Amino acid sequence: MLFKSIAADADALEYNRRNRGLLLAYARRWAMIGLACAGGMEPLAVLARAEPMLSVPTLGLEIGFSASVCMLLLSIAVYVVLGLDG
Repeated sequence: MLFKSIAADADALEYNRRNRGLLLAYARRWAMIGLACAGGMEPLAVLARAEPMLSVPTLGLEIGFSASVCMLLLSIAVYVVLGLDG
């Protein structure tokens, strides 16, 4: 388990704050996944005009891009929140 639940462990918040730097690696990973999906959509979209069946992989790449953007934003938000004093 990467992060601890603050409901189950008393020192979990301090542990999570010490290890919040790992979230930056996750953010970079999700950014690369999003860029790969976006880069793969462009050539497939051009080919899908000629062959409509290629719209299915394009849709899959769009879903992957959307998921990667959500995970990227979530990773950055948790990184920021764990860095707040309070």
